[in-house]
Amino acid sequence: MLTSLLQKKRTEVLDKWLSLLVNTYPPESVNFFLNKKNQFANPVGCTFAKELGILLDSLIGDQNAEVISGALHTINKIRAVQDFSASEAVAYIFFLKTAIREELGDELKDTKVLKELLSLESAIDGMGLIAFDTYMQNRETLNQIKFSDFKRRSEFFGGGRKRSDS
Repeated sequence: MLTSLLQKKRTEVLDKWLSLLVNTYPPESVNFFLNKKNQFANPVGCTFAKELGILLDSLIGDQNAEVISGALHTINKIRAVQDFSASEAVAYIFFLKTAIREELGDELKDTKVLKELLSLESAIDGMGLIAFDTYMQNRETLNQIKFSDFKRRSEFFGGGRKRSDS
């Protein structure tokens, strides 16, 4: 029952979820992310919309761990290079709960739908844990790149040369 409701309101739930995610950015970015639909003019906004759609479809239908992990990795790779704490960076996963509750509203008064929602929210929580792991992997990769670059620059400017005593 919940699945069919979410399939009917997929666009509304997805739009709400995307809006909640992009609202973690400054106001001038929010407008740009939501209104520029061209993937070349707005690659971040288009990537967010595409990957959130994949995540929502995976939750509604077949919960393929590999597909979910890939979508989370793509979003988190973007958020890892931005100025977010780990909790802020992955909070977008939990915004899906808000989007669903707001879009389904009165339908959630049905006890059967509410039970199904609780089960779906557990799956969202699990997705949040995977998101945290992928975010941390992305941050680690970023830190390794920064360290390698620092080391390379240091060696280039003489930091790696040994002094000879003459």
